[in-house]
Amino acid sequence: MNCWRKKLESELARYDRLAIAFSGGCDSALLAAAALRQLGGDNVLLLLADSELLPRVESERARRLAEGFGLRLEVVRLDPLSDPAVRENGPQRCYHCKKRLFAALQERARDLGFPRLADGANRDDRGDYRPGARAADELGILHPLSELPKSAIRELARELDVPVWNLPAAACLASRIPTGTPLNREALAAVEAGERALAALGYSGFRVRRLGPESARLELRPEEMERAEREWTEICSRLGACGFTTVEAARYRTGSMNRIPEKNG
Repeated sequence: MNCWRKKLESELARYDRLAIAFSGGCDSALLAAAALRQLGGDNVLLLLADSELLPRVESERARRLAEGFGLRLEVVRLDPLSDPAVRENGPQRCYHCKKRLFAALQERARDLGFPRLADGANRDDRGDYRPGARAADELGILHPLSELPKSAIRELARELDVPVWNLPAAACLASRIPTGTPLNREALAAVEAGERALAALGYSGFRVRRLGPESARLELRPEEMERAEREWTEICSRLGACGFTTVEAARYRTGSMNRIPEKNG
C-alpha cells in the first residue's frame, strides 16, 4: 500500500465522525474521499462556506463533487465583508476571515452532531504566507493531511479516482485585490467575471489581479504565455467587457498580491 495512503488512513482511524471544511479543491476532495472509505458515509459531513469571496464555479464544483461522493453537504452562508477587519483588506485579512469562517463551520458541525472539524491543509502550505492557518489552529481545527506533500495528495487523489486530482490550486477572490485596497462587492464581481471570461477561452491555473478600478494584471502559467500573446486582442476585449480597460500580462505567482508585514526586531 502507498505509504502516504497508509499514513492518512491511520490518521482518520482516530475519529468516529468527522466534519470537513469542503471547498471542492484537490485537498479537501481527497480528504472527503478518504474519510468516506475509512469512516463510512453516515460519519462524514461536508461543510461549504459560501460568500462573495467564493467564485460561483467553485461553489458549483463542490456541490457536484459532494453529490458524486454520495456525502451530505451543508452550505453555510457567510458575509465576511460585514467585518471591517476583512473589508479593509490589511495584511491580516485572511486571519480575520478564516477565524469567522471556521468558527461558523465548527458551530454548524457541532449542531449536527459532528464534534470535530478538519480542513485540507497540507505540508506544502507551511512554506507559504497563510495567516488563516493560525486562525484554524487557534480554533482546534484538525489537519489530517498536514504531513502529506502536495505531490502525494495528487497521487493519492488520482489513485482514489477523485475527479479533481489535477485541478490547479484555487484561492478566494480577495486574493486578487492588492493588500491594503479595501474590498467591495463590485471589485470582487469584476474579478470573478474576468476569470470566467478567460476560462471560457480554455485557460486554466491563471489569476486576474485587479490593480485599480479599470486595470488588471493577468497572471498565466508559463506554458500558456505564448498562446495568450497570440490571442491578446481577444483577451483584452473580454476583460474590457468586465470593466478592465488596461490589462498587463505576467507569469502566475502564488500570493503576488500579499504584503507580508515586517517583523519587529
